[in-house]
Amino acid sequence: MKLSKKTIIYINLATFFITVSTEVYETLLPFILVKYFSASMVIVGLIDGLGEAFSNLIKIFGGYLSDIKDKKKLLSFGLSSLLFSYVYMAFSTKWADALISVLFKSIGEGIFIPVKDKILSTVYKKEMGKIFSLNKIFENLGELIGIFLAFLISLILLNKFGYRYVYFLILGTFVVFTFFLVFFTSIKLDKKVEKKKISWKIFEPSILIFFFLFSFVNFGYSFFILKVYDFLKSESFALGMYLIFGFVLLVSTYFAGRVYDSLNLKNFLYITVVIFILSNLLLIIFPPLGLITLAVGEAFLEIGVWATVGKRVKFRKGFVFGVYHFVIGVSSFISSFVSGYLWDYFSSNAPFLLGTFVAFLSLFYIHKFIRV
Repeated sequence: MKLSKKTIIYINLATFFITVSTEVYETLLPFILVKYFSASMVIVGLIDGLGEAFSNLIKIFGGYLSDIKDKKKLLSFGLSSLLFSYVYMAFSTKWADALISVLFKSIGEGIFIPVKDKILSTVYKKEMGKIFSLNKIFENLGELIGIFLAFLISLILLNKFGYRYVYFLILGTFVVFTFFLVFFTSIKLDKKVEKKKISWKIFEPSILIFFFLFSFVNFGYSFFILKVYDFLKSESFALGMYLIFGFVLLVSTYFAGRVYDSLNLKNFLYITVVIFILSNLLLIIFPPLGLITLAVGEAFLEIGVWATVGKRVKFRKGFVFGVYHFVIGVSSFISSFVSGYLWDYFSSNAPFLLGTFVAFLSLFYIHKFIRV
């Protein structure tokens, strides 16, 4: 089955508006917790960590349900959960309320993302890279605009009107998005359910293990930004480099999709790993250039993961997407914890040396275990 252009447009617009709203939410949340709720940094870290972990867990169930339940109903449930999260946050008075809001946001994202991936994977295999790169472009654009809106809100509105007004603004963004949900009701989705039994083989084990291993190289943007800040000694220049990073990521995503569709999986993964080796070494030698190189690597990695799942997995794709999200999330969480320890107790170069080692190990794994 080939997706209609209307369906692809809807999914991309939905991704864009959801990303904008959640990016504003997540960017402003730490400031609101500290300034308005008097939360400690331990509480801030707890809320952030629980939200991320819960979201990854829900993605497994969201993906599983997308194989056996009506996708429109699942999307509606996910969007309703996000909507409730924003409303609840607008009336929150303490950090415990914010935690509840974050958990409902995690449910919304955990349902929407694997269902969205399952729908996008219903394309001809030769177009998989193109379809997923287009979706990632909309997502990356949403992140950039969300960060920019959060900056404007913090500069102009937050101090003057307080956090309640801010979250009603987020609601406004969400309402604009719901217009496209209404538009989508005229588009038919495949309601076929998959009853094939679940087995280990449906996860493409060698590929799942590779992405679990390689995700140790991807230990969080905070480390990369702080490394650039440590080199430049300026918050403004560091944030400026982060904006450039976002732009390069946006552009590179398009080319990553084109490259993916023109190469076999093994060669594409080789290129991806080599880019990460180069970026980690440059982050040690000259961090600004390393950050820009990392943006290219991130684009290739994202397309490599999701286009490969869409292309190689034949049954229970939604469930498999959810499991991949969860496994990669767990790997990145462990990597971030280990990298933080290495940074604090050894040096700021230690996490990137670890990343380089894991990347070389990944090259060996590709050669030995990944089929073309």
